[in-house]
Amino acid sequence: MLFFSLSWLLLCLSFLFAARKGDEPERVVAIILVAITVFDIANHLIFGDPTWFEVNPGHFVIDMWAFLTLTWVALKANRGWPLWSSATQLIVVIAHFAKLFEIDEARRSYWVMTQVPAFMQLVVLIIGTYAHAARQRRIGRYAAWRPA
Repeated sequence: MLFFSLSWLLLCLSFLFAARKGDEPERVVAIILVAITVFDIANHLIFGDPTWFEVNPGHFVIDMWAFLTLTWVALKANRGWPLWSSATQLIVVIAHFAKLFEIDEARRSYWVMTQVPAFMQLVVLIIGTYAHAARQRRIGRYAAWRPA
């Protein structure tokens, strides 16, 4: 329960911090991370509580969408930190595929691979937003996105 409470608190703080101090890439990633949570709540309302014995199709769709959108931001943003966020989401997607091929003994590892990266993404968002704000103070405004 403590893990989930800390995750909710960190989600709110990182979203507010990115909205206040971040530029467009930080805000987009913050919105994506909040959307994952909102979609997850809707998923639980539709499909019920998750079981760690099998892959939840709703979670798989949400996590694949999150991976694609975070990867798009990572490739387009003029920053390095979104690559970390995208990479942690890739761990979550790989966990779903790994769960399809393993036996029931690895419930804890499946939980860790699907839940801990979300916590890491919030920390990366906070660090990335802080680095952006520090860089902006140091050199002034700079392009948020890479040129096409």
